[in-house]
Amino acid sequence: MNDQAVRTRFAPSPSGQLHVGNLRTALFNWLLARHHRGEFVLRIEDSDAARSDAGRIERLQNDLEWLGLGWDVGPGIGAPADWQQSRRADLHAEAAERLRHRDAAYYCFCSTERLAALRDRQKQAGHPPRYDGCCAGLDPVHAAQRVAAGESAVLRLRMPDEGTIRFTDAVRGEQSFRAADLDDPIIQRADGSAAFLFANALDDALMGITHVLRGEDHLSNTPRQIVLLERLGQSVPVYGHLSLVVDDQGAPLSKRRGAPGVHDLQDEGARPAAIVNYLARLGNPVPADALESLDALAADFDVARLSRRPARFDRRQLDYWQSLAMAAAPVASLRPALQVDCVPDDRITAFIQLVQPNLRAADELNDWAIRLFAPQSVLDAALADRLRPLGAAFFETLIRVLESAPTDDWKPLRAELEGATERRGGALMKPLRRALTGLDHGPALGDIIHLMPADIRRMRLQQAASIAASGADTDA
Repeated sequence: MNDQAVRTRFAPSPSGQLHVGNLRTALFNWLLARHHRGEFVLRIEDSDAARSDAGRIERLQNDLEWLGLGWDVGPGIGAPADWQQSRRADLHAEAAERLRHRDAAYYCFCSTERLAALRDRQKQAGHPPRYDGCCAGLDPVHAAQRVAAGESAVLRLRMPDEGTIRFTDAVRGEQSFRAADLDDPIIQRADGSAAFLFANALDDALMGITHVLRGEDHLSNTPRQIVLLERLGQSVPVYGHLSLVVDDQGAPLSKRRGAPGVHDLQDEGARPAAIVNYLARLGNPVPADALESLDALAADFDVARLSRRPARFDRRQLDYWQSLAMAAAPVASLRPALQVDCVPDDRITAFIQLVQPNLRAADELNDWAIRLFAPQSVLDAALADRLRPLGAAFFETLIRVLESAPTDDWKPLRAELEGATERRGGALMKPLRRALTGLDHGPALGDIIHLMPADIRRMRLQQAASIAASGADTDA
């Protein structure tokens, strides 16, 4: 493969926000281009005016830029006709006319009612729905006259009647389709606009796209598009059909079924590094388990390694990568999320560094700030009930040790706490952590104790001692 010749594309329609399945397709095309030091094109397929929205084009750009998936040709780079499908209508019309003049395409006058009845009959007979070629034998000159007179017609590609259409799929290997099983697809609508199958393939060829990675739901389009491009004398790109991303029930992800979009993930506080690291491994066995940069993921990308099996979207796996991304995030990028003012200025950096491996989203800094620095209770009723059996003397002993011993070296401090309370391991650490933070989990306890102001430690342990002494219910 000539690295410099590789050119991939992502070609969404601006009819809704990108969900994680679309994003993975964009990411894989970007990684393939960058792996071979080629070009990545962002093409907006907005020829369906009824479903396109200019505002959504801008959102698509913002989403990809936020994820770090910049493009070499696309919005802001190149003339609109280089990337906006609606600006390429003349090219589509000229190519359609060439096909018609060569009798490689023909006008079809079948009504929607006839086609619907045909599908119903085929379904009842147990056959797959397909066009029956009703208009394929019409005299081309007479058909053109009917259209010129104002009669409505679509233009269909004339597929071969026999033989086999073969190609090598970059993901799935050798593929073959019997020509007799493929009906004649519509390439131009009655209003003169290009149908998806036609515009999509023609734009790929005219834009010099060499490799197309797309969902396996497009696999049946490929033999028709190969015939189309060959009839036009255009180069056929290397196609690779990706396994679909499915939900827990095995159904393909879609917004209708609640698939999260980029904005949903942003609202949840997901970081771009988490999203791309997870999606890069979705159906792609990346050897490295560590958080990697986009450049590192591209250097390791190999289409031949992609799985042919459906890839299940697992929120727990995304949460794992989110935790790694939060732990690796620069403190300065998290600082704006800290809105409460209880953390002293000289401790903010140390505080963020301490808790960020435990964050799922940056705004959780505020909860941790309250737990470690605010002069208020953090115990809920359930945890208070678990502290009562320990007795007030236990917490009073903790107060005495923590106020008299240095907190900057955890090992000797822990030894002193164990000796004074005659408790070790979880029997000591769990109730101490619960009393101080109101949680069963979090950063290293020694680091919490050292960072937490002495007056806050004392207040929390005094409250625990009071609860243990009274035995009364608390609504803390």
